[in-house]
Amino acid sequence: MVVGELFRASCMVLALVAQVPQILRIVKGWSVAGLSFNAYIFDLCSLTIKILYNYRQGYDFLSYSPSVIYVIQGYAIILLLLWLDRRNRTLTKLGLVGAVASCLFLLNSESPSIDTLTTLMKCALLFSLANKASHIHSITRCKVKPAVDAAQWIIYTYISMVGLYTAVWEQRDSVLASQHLLTSSLNILIFTLLQRKRATLTVNEDKTK
Repeated sequence: MVVGELFRASCMVLALVAQVPQILRIVKGWSVAGLSFNAYIFDLCSLTIKILYNYRQGYDFLSYSPSVIYVIQGYAIILLLLWLDRRNRTLTKLGLVGAVASCLFLLNSESPSIDTLTTLMKCALLFSLANKASHIHSITRCKVKPAVDAAQWIIYTYISMVGLYTAVWEQRDSVLASQHLLTSSLNILIFTLLQRKRATLTVNEDKTK
């Protein structure tokens, strides 16, 4: 469908710039306040499984190209976080090992069964939930203005909603549809929390002046 192709192409373009402001914000401010190592590691594992699930199912590359781009950008952010805060190197290594193991498992399986793919996608859903929970925890406990770029969450929501449309109307894939629906809802929640956190901290700063 032409409309679907246009939506998916726009998602790929937006994904290319989604995390660039976040990377620039970290480099410019040399701050990782409000950012969570755990969240990026969980996201890396979830995205790796989803990419290979889409690939094995033979879906159009455009439909999962944002996930591929997120992985590349995610590695860049993880490296910056490690550079500025070295407390979680062990967790980072475990997360990278988990992502690589998932990749090798699916690539070496000539024809994974539907049950296997579905089980792995359930794992991806758990990783995704852990990712969002880690982001929410880091934002709510942050004592200064979070170094989290808010615009990226709007982009994430749009891409997830396009993914939901594609999964429901074109791919007829209930597994992907449920993931996109949950992801969209949690992205909106995180954006709202982030805006409220910044507003609250701004008011408190004005009171102390």
